[in-house]
Amino acid sequence: MKKNLASSSLWSISAALFNNLSTMVVFIALARLLNPTEFGIVAFATVFIDISRIVVLGGIPDALIQRKEWEDDVATTAFWTNLGLGVLLSVALAAIAAPLVGNSYGGTFALVLAALSLVLIIEGASAVHVAKLRREFRHKMIAKRSMTTNIVSGLLGVGFAYLGWGVWALVVSRLIGVTGSSVILWRATDFRPRLRYSTEHLRSFARFSSHILGSQLMIQAGAQVPAILVGGVLGPAAIAQYRVGWRSLNLIISVVILPIQTAAVSAFSRLSHDRAALAGGYLRVTRTCAVVSCPAFFGLAAVAPDFVPVLFGPQWTEASWVLVALSLIVGPTTLGYFEGASIAASGRSDLTFYASLFASIGNIAAAAAAVTFGPVAVAAAMTLRAHLTTPFSLRLVERAIGVRPVQAILGILPPYLAAMGMAIGVTAVRWLILPDATPLLRLIVCLPLGGVLYLGLLLLGGRKFVRTAREELAPLAPKPLRKFLQPAPRD
Repeated sequence: MKKNLASSSLWSISAALFNNLSTMVVFIALARLLNPTEFGIVAFATVFIDISRIVVLGGIPDALIQRKEWEDDVATTAFWTNLGLGVLLSVALAAIAAPLVGNSYGGTFALVLAALSLVLIIEGASAVHVAKLRREFRHKMIAKRSMTTNIVSGLLGVGFAYLGWGVWALVVSRLIGVTGSSVILWRATDFRPRLRYSTEHLRSFARFSSHILGSQLMIQAGAQVPAILVGGVLGPAAIAQYRVGWRSLNLIISVVILPIQTAAVSAFSRLSHDRAALAGGYLRVTRTCAVVSCPAFFGLAAVAPDFVPVLFGPQWTEASWVLVALSLIVGPTTLGYFEGASIAASGRSDLTFYASLFASIGNIAAAAAAVTFGPVAVAAAMTLRAHLTTPFSLRLVERAIGVRPVQAILGILPPYLAAMGMAIGVTAVRWLILPDATPLLRLIVCLPLGGVLYLGLLLLGGRKFVRTAREELAPLAPKPLRKFLQPAPRD
C-alpha cells in the first residue's frame, strides 16, 4: 500500500506541477490578451458548468473505487447513468438556463454557456474510465493524459486569443482539451460499456454515491454561489477579478494538496476495515501536507500585491487583494481537504454531507452579506467562514475515525506558526525596506527571503516535527532527493 501510494503520489504531484506551471503560463498569456469583461463572461458560464458537472458524475466514480471488486456489469450501469445525466443537463443548460440568464447578461453569454454545456456529455462518457484507472493506482496514465491535453488545449487557447477570437478562444480550447482527454482515457482502459442497464446494480452503489453527490454538491455550492453572487450583482468584470484571485490560489492548491488527496482516496479505501490505520493515515497526510501548504499559502498572501500585477498585468490589481484574503484560509484548507476521503473510507459518507452542508450554508450567507462591498470583501468572508466552521468539521472526523480535533490541529501547528512568522517578516520588508522598489524587484528579494525565514523558524521551533516530516516525504520524492530527505539514523 505504501509503495502504491508513493508511486501514485509521485506521478500525481509531477503531473500537477507540470500542468500548473503550463496552465500558469497559458493563464498569464490569456490575461494579457483578453480584457476582464471577456474573462468574466466565460468565468460566469463556467460556474454553471462546474456545478452541473458534479451532478453528472453523481459520486459514482467514488462508489466504483470503493467497491471490493470491479464488475463490468456494474460499471456499465454506472457508465450509462453518467452519460444520461450528462445529456440531460447539457440540454437543460443550453435550452433553458442559457436563454434565461442571457436575457440579463447578454447574448454572448447565452452562446458561451450553450457551447460549454457539451463538456458535460464528454466527461459523462469517460467518468467510469477515470475511476477504473484510479482504482488500479494507474495515476501514471492519468498524469500523462492530463499533461498532453493540457499542453495542446493551452497552446490552442493562446493562439486563438492572439488571433482575436475573444471569449471563444477559452471556449474552444476547453472543448478540445476535454475531448482529447476522454479519447485517451478510453484507449487506456480495457473497459467497454455494453448495451444493458440494471436497476439492481444502480441500487448497489446508489446509496454510497448519493452521500458523495450530496457532499460534493454542497462543496460546489459553497464554492460557486459566492462567484454567482459576485457575477450576478457586480457584473462580469468583478467576477473576473474574483476568479483570477481564486484561480491563482487554486494553482497552489492543485500543486500542494490535490495530488496527495487524489492518491489518499485510493489508499484510504483499502484501509476501510481498520479505523486506527485510517486515523494514523489522516494525521500523517495532513502533517506532511502542512509542511508545504502553510509556507505556500502564507507566502502567497505576503507577496500577492506584487505577484498578481507582475504576472497578469496592472488591470488585475483588485485580484491581488482577493488572493491575499483567500490565502489566509490555509489552516482550514490543509485540515479539510483530507476529511472527506478519510470519512468516506470509514463508511460514514453521510457525515461528509453534513460537513459540506454546514460549510456551504455558511459560505452562501457570508457571500450574500459581503457582496455589495466588492469581490475582496467576499473573499475575506469566505476565509472567515472557513475558520469558524472548522471545529464542527473536525468533530465529524472524530466521530468517523477517532482523531480528536486537538490532535489534528497540533499536527499542523509547527509549520503553520513558522509560515505565519515568515509572512510577517516578508510583509515588513516589503513595506518598511522596499516601499519604493518595483514590484518585480520586491518579488525577486522576498521569495528567497521567505524560504530562508520559513526553514529557519521551522528548524528553530520544531526539530522533532521536521525529522518526522522528512521521513514521511522521503518515499514520495524523486530518487535524487530521497537521500537528502531521509534523516540520519538515530543513535
